Amino acid sequence: MGIFKNEERDAIKSSIINYLIHCNEKVDTDIIVDKINLFLQEEEKYRTTKKLGKYSTKVLVSSGFANTIEGGADIWTNHFIEYIWKSLPKRKYWKLLIDSKRPANFNPTSLPSDLKYHFHGDDVNKTEKWLEECSEIHYLHSHYHKREHIWKWEHKFKTIFVHAYPKEMEEVINKVGELKRLQFNTKVESKFYGEFLQTFKKRIWIGNNPTKLFDDFPNYTYSIPNFYKFKYNYDLNHKIIDNCKVGFAARAESRKCMHWMHGHTGFILSSKYDYQNLKDTTSYSFPNIKFYQWNPSILHTFMKKDFGIFHGAYFKEPFGYSIFQAVDYGKIPIIHTDWAKDVDYKYRADTKNGFDKMIKVIKSDSKEQRFEEFAKLKTYMLKFQDVDSWKKQILKSLI
Repeated sequence: MGIFKNEERDAIKSSIINYLIHCNEKVDTDIIVDKINLFLQEEEKYRTTKKLGKYSTKVLVSSGFANTIEGGADIWTNHFIEYIWKSLPKRKYWKLLIDSKRPANFNPTSLPSDLKYHFHGDDVNKTEKWLEECSEIHYLHSHYHKREHIWKWEHKFKTIFVHAYPKEMEEVINKVGELKRLQFNTKVESKFYGEFLQTFKKRIWIGNNPTKLFDDFPNYTYSIPNFYKFKYNYDLNHKIIDNCKVGFAARAESRKCMHWMHGHTGFILSSKYDYQNLKDTTSYSFPNIKFYQWNPSILHTFMKKDFGIFHGAYFKEPFGYSIFQAVDYGKIPIIHTDWAKDVDYKYRADTKNGFDKMIKVIKSDSKEQRFEEFAKLKTYMLKFQDVDSWKKQILKSLI
């Protein structure tokens, strides 16, 4: 609040009275506010409706984050908070809405202390208040089905970061018979999602792979691939590779083909519910598989187990964070034939039979052959570890 005395008081009074005398039939209150603001410091100035958008809150929306990581999108959101949100001008105006229930194991100390966040499941009225009062809505990661409580504010949608394109997800499920018979545990409404994407001012693809997103939305759709910063750089362990044990560490959605672990010896780190559902609803069995319930806190221990081959042959994988991790831990990944196609990489599969055969190929290859393939893939991956470049591009897209 500004208090004016002496010369300032007389000056502002004269300015306002002079305006009122000559304003004819209408009084523009914004002009009066502007006259008052001439005598105030920047932090004390009143905001007119014309300038409110510059200073009002902006809401970031995600489906998950913090210590409750379920997949690559949650890791991406955590990176956004760490590298982007902390660098945003006037970051106190940017709030984070998690469009889900609060997980039982959520730890608030895993977040910056000055980040304003809210779980929709905690208080739906607070969600409504945030969305009503904000000037912009930016999606860090969305659900793939209609969320009525946010959809009605579509006129405020500005930027969406696209981690997977539901149209392609459904296409591959319908095209590949073995996937169509599985339980598709992620709720997807591809027709609605197309309408949803259309409402945004900008769409940003975070994948390193081609997508039909650019064909369907050729205007105001951009590519800013995710990044992966290598941390361990483990060498190949050929003795472990020779035992032919296979590791799988990913969500159990159908396109990731967890069922290809059938008939092999190894380890799975995923959702216990989905793993059990796969066994109960199909003829697939995993007698030689050691299963672990997904928990990010045990990922490091899991990846150090005695398997040398990693199952990363996911259909329509946008970025493949878990594949990057596998290489970081010195595992040889079997990847899908349509992933990173610009790399001449040998160990690929697009069917269960092809996957089984590729394990035999890896076992029969020499150490030199294995290393050559591993080196080619890692060289390709190293192109995606420039955090500063990623940060600059993301900030530019928001500001």
